[in-house]
Amino acid sequence: MAHSEVENTAIPVIDISKPSDEVARQVLEAASTHGFLFIQNDGVTIPPKDINDMFKLSEKFFSSSDEQKAAYAIHSDKAGGTNRGWVKMAGESLDPEGQKQGDPKEAFNIGPPQPHLQPLPSPLSTSSSLILRFQNSCHALCTSILSLLGTALETPDPSYFASRHDQTLGPSGTIFRMLYYPSASTATKEDDRSIRAGAHSDYGSLTLLFRVPGQPGLELFSPKNQTWVPVPVNPSPSTLSHPPILVNIGDLLSFWTGGMLKSTVHRVTFSGGGERYSMAYFCHPLDDAKLERVESRVLAQADGKMGREELRSQRKRLGLKEDDEEVLTAKEHLDRRLRVTYGL
Repeated sequence: MAHSEVENTAIPVIDISKPSDEVARQVLEAASTHGFLFIQNDGVTIPPKDINDMFKLSEKFFSSSDEQKAAYAIHSDKAGGTNRGWVKMAGESLDPEGQKQGDPKEAFNIGPPQPHLQPLPSPLSTSSSLILRFQNSCHALCTSILSLLGTALETPDPSYFASRHDQTLGPSGTIFRMLYYPSASTATKEDDRSIRAGAHSDYGSLTLLFRVPGQPGLELFSPKNQTWVPVPVNPSPSTLSHPPILVNIGDLLSFWTGGMLKSTVHRVTFSGGGERYSMAYFCHPLDDAKLERVESRVLAQADGKMGREELRSQRKRLGLKEDDEEVLTAKEHLDRRLRVTYGL
């Protein structure tokens, strides 16, 4: 069996529809080993029809004119403020040190619906109920995963992580993002090794990623083997009728756990060369949540050497001294990452 196939099968598919201590342990094991896990789609938490309808809506939106989309440009007042709105083709760079030009993709960012959904262009504006339902479903799934992690880490308060993501209590950096990658022939003249989204870790706590079967490209970096490993849309199509939901750990859970949970670096390549659509729900805590190490019996007993190396890497990305003990808030962390991505 090829090396990449071994690593692909190592990312587990976990059924969390019946939470238990064993399920929590499985989630923690995947989060601390790979930084990635698949959640089996039970057909209820996030209905496959809603996923399919959202992809249809995304395709319809990105096919509209640039003039129509530009009226809701990212960071503009009309789009609802910072990190909301349309990102034009090559309008951002997730790996500015590794790429001379912006990523060949478009995106549209939608913030949390509290107290109300941000202004949206057509055709998104006519499907606000679908978008709202999808956002709420995604957040509910994130809350379940965060609760399982609290249980597995044996924190004094198992709801430690989940409670810090209660969007009814204040603002957060949570973003739902629709993405469009044009075909290789229209986006670049380079070969299939070209990058669609530069190497990066995610800025929040958890990311839910939705992809379309037959549209490959996502790769994660394996520090152990110093290689890029493709991640399938559906790792077991013969047994899973619906593609599972891919989850990856973000920077903030790494901070909270002293580096035990891995915020794995990943990228999107031109593998296959065709058009590619994806959707990502970036779950962030409340803006004022402090990124200090959580009290945990499991963390207290763990060997923290690898975690310290992970945190040094995280601090380097933020422009902080690697051994600096400064505790950031979630908003301070996000602001630093956005400044690099968009040159703010």
